[in-house]
Amino acid sequence: MTEDVIIILLVLSVALLLALSLMTLSILSQIRSLRNQVHFIARNDTNKRVTFYGKSRHMVTIAKDINEILDSYNERDAEIIRENKDIKDTLTNMSHDIRTPLTSMKGYFELMGETDDPEEQEKYRSIITERIDSLSEMLETMFYFTKVTNVNYKVELERMNLSSVVLQTMFSYYEDFEKAGIEPDVDVDENLMIIGNVQAVKRITQNLIKNVLVHGEGGMTISLKKGEGENAGKAVLVVSNKEKDGDIPDPEKVFDRFYKADKSRHTTSSGIGLSVAKKLVNSMGGTISASSAARIFTITIVFPGIN
Repeated sequence: MTEDVIIILLVLSVALLLALSLMTLSILSQIRSLRNQVHFIARNDTNKRVTFYGKSRHMVTIAKDINEILDSYNERDAEIIRENKDIKDTLTNMSHDIRTPLTSMKGYFELMGETDDPEEQEKYRSIITERIDSLSEMLETMFYFTKVTNVNYKVELERMNLSSVVLQTMFSYYEDFEKAGIEPDVDVDENLMIIGNVQAVKRITQNLIKNVLVHGEGGMTISLKKGEGENAGKAVLVVSNKEKDGDIPDPEKVFDRFYKADKSRHTTSSGIGLSVAKKLVNSMGGTISASSAARIFTITIVFPGIN
């Protein structure tokens, strides 16, 4: 090997070593930049994302992965903030509704203590019992709402008899229907099996029935059928009733939290029952919608996948 060749090889080796050194320094600088950005983001309340202007495909991929993680955390933080606001709004709104039966109970207790008439005492006792039941229902609804709005809330799905659960829940309100003068028209296909959650379906059905009992008058129809057309292979639950005059809800708003069609709903309803029903339906992969025509208010629920 000649001396010239050796010199050329030495020059090339030095050049290669220098190039590798510069590349290593550049990568270390890029890593240090990403690390500093991540540290800044971690220590400050910011939606900032990391930036990378180098040409290294590997570093670009790392920066992209970091940003995806940051976006995921930011979305979760935003969801937690929304959840906390929902809970705060729930407590604020329902504190007013809870105060109403408490105030009236105090008054009726005083009236009951001022009379020796057994009939009068029984009348006041009956009213107080009704107010206690109303308060209990509000508190239960509030508890359930805070539960289903939790970001970590998930329903356990299993094979269940939808027809049986809906009918059993409806029949448990037999005395309530009689008291309200409502005779439900029931048309339910037997043994419709779906992948769902029994307790969630019970709560959904209860909330639909309570909505009718509080705001409806006259007839009520409950239909549970195998879907047709675009709903083929699904189960469709339809609940319809005649609404009280002046108490017609807006189908576009009825599932909103605390929506109340008129002032009467402020004393007889928490305004979140149908909102809870919607969240539970969605948690099982179903859909819920409302419509209104000629004072007939209808809620339609589509449960996916008859099994």
